[in-house]
Order: sequence, then C-alpha cells, then structure tokens
Amino acid sequence: MTVTERVAYVRGLFEGLDFSTEKKEGRILQAMLDLLEDMALSIEDLEEENDALQNVIDAMVEDLYDDDDSYDELDDEDMEIDPDAELFQVICPSCGEEIFVDESTLSMGNIGCPACGEDLEFDLSALEDELPAYPFEDDSDDE
Repeated sequence: MTVTERVAYVRGLFEGLDFSTEKKEGRILQAMLDLLEDMALSIEDLEEENDALQNVIDAMVEDLYDDDDSYDELDDEDMEIDPDAELFQVICPSCGEEIFVDESTLSMGNIGCPACGEDLEFDLSALEDELPAYPFEDDSDDE
C-alpha cells in the first residue's frame, strides 16, 4: 500500500467516525490529515524524481562502460585483482584525476581515464632502463 493510499484509509476512518470539525479535537485531526496528505504527495513526487534520476545515472554508467574500449580487450582472468600487487599512481593530464593501476594494467600500454575518457598511454622504457635485465647472480667462486 502506498503512502497516499494509507492516508486515504486514515481519512476514511476519520470521516467514518463522524468527528465534528467544530470542536477542538476534530479541527486538530482535520489539520493533521491535511498535513499527512500534503506530505504523502511530496513523498510520491520525490520517489518519482528519484526514479528518474536513477534511470539517468544508470544510463550514464552504461554509456561510460560502453565507450571504454580498453576493458573490451580484457578477459575474466585479467580482471582478477591481486591484493598484494604493487599499485602505481597515474595522474590524467586532461582532468587531473588520480588513478591507481597495477603492473599488468601498465603493461597493456594504455587505458581510458575513468573520469574523462582520455586515452592514457604508458611508456615503460624509462622503468626498464632502471631495472636489471636478469636477476643478480653470485659471481664468487665458492668451490
């Protein structure tokens, strides 16, 4: 039962009990019923506006994920999140959004900014120059 239906039910009870609106008790009950009706109508309006806004938000989220082609290349196992993975901070040059990505995302070469959609390309050559090509080996002769 909606709020307005419940208020209509209470109004029916009030009218059925035949309260006199000439007396103090009848006037206050009448005023309370009028207030309840106004509040019920306001609540219904808010619920309708909320539903309309939720539909707009849902459409925007759907458009956001439809426009983001970088996620289309990923399969389900790429989407698994490793809680121990090291995260790197990336700042979008267009909107300034801070984005945290893991190494596998960086190795893809590019992603779309989740805030503005700008294509962010990653150049890892500077990092590769700093890292050794092979694991360190012990060159000492222990024989």
